[in-house]
Amino acid sequence: MTGITDVENGCICHSAVSSPDVVIVLDGLPDQYEANVTYELTISVEGGAVPVVNATNTAGFNLWFHSGALANTSDDAWMTDDEPMINEYTHTLAGNDQRSWTLLWTAPLDDSLSVDWRLTVNTVNGDEIPSDSDKWNQMKGAVVGVNGTAEEPINDLYLYGIPVGLVLLSIGVYVAVTRESRMAAREEE
Repeated sequence: MTGITDVENGCICHSAVSSPDVVIVLDGLPDQYEANVTYELTISVEGGAVPVVNATNTAGFNLWFHSGALANTSDDAWMTDDEPMINEYTHTLAGNDQRSWTLLWTAPLDDSLSVDWRLTVNTVNGDEIPSDSDKWNQMKGAVVGVNGTAEEPINDLYLYGIPVGLVLLSIGVYVAVTRESRMAAREEE
């Protein structure tokens, strides 16, 4: 087979950092899921790497769900065998000749859960050489059951529950007070 595996931190085998030029679209995932209902998910990508002339390989994906069950709808995707990501699908050799894929996700039997998911999509120029010319991006989220409650999302503007602005202000005040104390001590000498 082929595909993208072990992508918790992205598709770094192609390029070191993610690119906002790769616009990922995930259609079909509900805001809230119903227990044991199957949803058809369509993954597509826009932008990213510009294929070279006569390129055959242009893109790939990796989709992981914490709970529920994923299934493919064609021979363009397969379930990886990597533990512990047993609910992870990626593209096949046939599936990397396109920039759109369809999978099925069957929600868990328990509709009170918050199910984490992660989608990584890469776009490649088709020259068969991993480089910064290839581009990828990643999106993560959670879908909540109809009888569940959403966990408070982690905001990058908070550090251990404290607003980063307040942390920076505190550091600035500490530095200013320390500087004034040192200056006063020098003047007394």
